[in-house]
Amino acid sequence: GDVAREFRLGWAPDDWDQLSKSLKVDRDLLVDCGLAFVNKRGNLQDSFRGRVLVPIFDDKGDPVAFGGRVLPGSSDPAKYKNSNATPIYQKSGTLYGLNWAKNDIVAKDQVIVCEGYTDVIGFHRAGVKRAVATCGTALTEDHVRRLKRFANHVVLAFDADAAGQGAAERFYEWEAKYQVQVSVARFPDGKDPGDLASSDPQAL
Repeated sequence: GDVAREFRLGWAPDDWDQLSKSLKVDRDLLVDCGLAFVNKRGNLQDSFRGRVLVPIFDDKGDPVAFGGRVLPGSSDPAKYKNSNATPIYQKSGTLYGLNWAKNDIVAKDQVIVCEGYTDVIGFHRAGVKRAVATCGTALTEDHVRRLKRFANHVVLAFDADAAGQGAAERFYEWEAKYQVQVSVARFPDGKDPGDLASSDPQAL
């Protein structure tokens, strides 16, 4: 409960248009901000259904988008669903959790970059408040440029799988250009930060 309140986690019921009907706001606004779309019948349909919802905030703490994870038992093949690009949200320049982490990042001159929302939440639960994550996309040069404003040391806390290690290798291209010092975290037994937050927070 405390974690859900701190990170303002929510839930989308498995219904076609419950949010669209409940909000009672302009149809075009719902579509423009990515909360709904117009289906083949010309009716509004909710973009997120049957998912745990993670609100994504900008640096100042204003909500700009959502990430949704399917609930257990769902037949939806898409495990994660993220808001599409909008006038106020671009994946390539947004880092989840930066609004909560920036003070600790500046104080420690270090930022930890993860792959997912639950990884960031896991670090925070373990008392490590300087973690952020990319929003369903690879780390970009825009992300690096933004991080450099807050810290000179970057720790890449990507999953131990091939995709995670590939992302770490790409980062080295920007290390000299932006004069940041890069380290790569090693996790035991291939566990990710979200796992360790529950099983061994001290190790995290």
